[in-house]
Amino acid sequence: MNAPLRSQAIEQLIAAIPSGFADPAADYRQVRATMAPFHGHAVDATTHIELTELNGVRSGWCWTADNAESTRIVFYCHGGAFVSCDLDVYHFYAEIISRQTGAKVLTVDYRLAPEQPWPAAHDDCFHAYQGLLNSGVAAQDIIVMGESCGGSLALAALVRARDAGLAMPAAFVSLTGWFDLSVSIENSSGGIDPFLHPAWVRKRACDYIAGQLPLDDPAVSPAFAELAGLPVLYLQAGEYDSVVEAVNTLASRARAAGVEVVLEHWPGMIHGWHGLVNMGIEESRRAWRDIKSFIDSRQT
Repeated sequence: MNAPLRSQAIEQLIAAIPSGFADPAADYRQVRATMAPFHGHAVDATTHIELTELNGVRSGWCWTADNAESTRIVFYCHGGAFVSCDLDVYHFYAEIISRQTGAKVLTVDYRLAPEQPWPAAHDDCFHAYQGLLNSGVAAQDIIVMGESCGGSLALAALVRARDAGLAMPAAFVSLTGWFDLSVSIENSSGGIDPFLHPAWVRKRACDYIAGQLPLDDPAVSPAFAELAGLPVLYLQAGEYDSVVEAVNTLASRARAAGVEVVLEHWPGMIHGWHGLVNMGIEESRRAWRDIKSFIDSRQT
């Protein structure tokens, strides 16, 4: 089979990623050091950043100058493998989301492992969503979005919100989310994912779960949760992403539970390619255009 055609820009970027980025032997301190250069980028001077607290959870608002009057809210659970990257270095990604979707973005500053293990991050994301609703924001104005490990946190928050009788948002959007922390089915495409390795994902999950649950427990791996009653799931999955099979499992089980699912497979794409949009990656631009088109179709 011929390899998917990718832009020269993304080929060059992938080639520049250190070969040991997702070293399964790395501990959480090494992960923080490895990830640091990829975060903490400055936001535009006209971008609005406002720290707040929702239901006891530190969070941050972000919107670009063009979106100051928007009523569209993206409730965002960020990546960082549960162990890295707090809110203060993640405003740049919220700015990306705001610019690409036309929304105001609320990022949850969930507590990080291993200092704060399970269920700290899950509790924070659920309580922040509850707090957003309690603040008067209408559920139909909210898009819940999870990126990388934040996909697990965001979707688990919605499962818990459903069980608590809270209103569901207009949709859930996954940016290469983690939905099976055990990576029970590994990607067999033969492609290289420079940002993830199955054993690395499991180790980061162990940093967080700290032996309290099996990695495939539905509470932390929502691909195996009871999914009925959730909003429409919009799932973008890269062909070479190390965790793509869990996205397929989630889509299949959600559909069987009567949940509407929009699943897109992106040939040749790797984990987290959405975050490369500021580097001029055409595949990232197209992915965000599709996301915005989907959100526009769900919110008028």
